[in-house]
Amino acid sequence: MMGNSSWSDSLTKPRDIVYTFRSNDFPLLQVPLRRARQFILSLHPMGDRLRYWFFRLTSALRWYLGASTRYDVHSPFLTGFVREVYRDDRVYYAFSRIAEIRAYWRQQRQTVGLMQLGAPSRTTTARQRTAASLVSTNAIDDRCGRFLFRLTLWLRPERIVELGTNAGISTLYLHLADTRTPLLTVEGNGEVAALARTTFTRAAATAEVRSFTATFTDWLSRDLPTEPARVLAFLDGDHRYGPTLDYVQRLLDTATDESIIVVADIHWSPGMERAWAELRQHPRVTASVDVYHFGLLFLRPELRGPHLSLIRTRFKPWRIGFF
Repeated sequence: MMGNSSWSDSLTKPRDIVYTFRSNDFPLLQVPLRRARQFILSLHPMGDRLRYWFFRLTSALRWYLGASTRYDVHSPFLTGFVREVYRDDRVYYAFSRIAEIRAYWRQQRQTVGLMQLGAPSRTTTARQRTAASLVSTNAIDDRCGRFLFRLTLWLRPERIVELGTNAGISTLYLHLADTRTPLLTVEGNGEVAALARTTFTRAAATAEVRSFTATFTDWLSRDLPTEPARVLAFLDGDHRYGPTLDYVQRLLDTATDESIIVVADIHWSPGMERAWAELRQHPRVTASVDVYHFGLLFLRPELRGPHLSLIRTRFKPWRIGFF
């Protein structure tokens, strides 16, 4: 397991979290929150749910306070990423096709059985969902999907690997950017994988899309191609600390230095934040960008950082390059 390797040992010891708000690298305020939070939430009958949303709120606040804008990016390679992927707002015909697929699923009321293959849901304990509900809440949203589309256009990968097909909406964003690129997508729930196959048929996806029903561990051991390639990997199906580290390590084994690994929901839980912190310190990772919903790992040896969180300038208008 990757979590036992030397590069992650220093981060595995539990400790109290101290939130540090910094401006120009000088600490202004340090507020210990964990013990106070646990005491307050233990007094409330909905403590678990409140604890989850309290974490999400404080996590988002920490991310915002530490985030940089495009004016803080000086690497020529990452400047190209910001220009061509992060800030590009062009609209492509493929987006209309995906919108039609979403509209189709909003009308479908058949039930889908759920399986707990990764971290348990924080919002529902239901064992069944309608297809409409599953797609509306679990499928990637349009803004994040368009980000993946532009990332694929920019990177021009030789192979795309997706761990977590869901209903296939995110797969379409990855596929329609370049339908000639082999795309391997894995879903652990057979009933959900069936929805994805319907999505691919309705969207007229090419034969380059290969859908697998398996656990991620089994698929990575059995079916992941062994030949090195420029890979775009997207992980969005198992939000647990240990497995996330393991999946990334297995993908790194066959990824060339031009590859990019995208990890979704890195601020979903303390475990995912811990996994992201360790992944950034992996010996092969030379730079990383945290756009809140996604974390991107870059492997190019010519990069020497940065490891930054990136936010749109309109949300930090005072960071426009003068200060």
